[in-house]
Amino acid sequence: MTIHTRITSYLRRRAALWERRRTERFIQNLPAEVQKDIGWPGSDNGRSSNQQASLSHWEHRW
Repeated sequence: MTIHTRITSYLRRRAALWERRRTERFIQNLPAEVQKDIGWPGSDNGRSSNQQASLSHWEHRW
């Protein structure tokens, strides 16, 4: 694997992560009724808010 391939792969992963987080923020800002209608997992998905914050921090690092 060349350095160019590694850098390209890294940048693609970062772009995908950025897009995912942007989508999550957009959906989380929708009213609860709309989130429920589209099947978005809300606070009833088994994770506490602390775990969600930790996951976001971990994702932010990578």
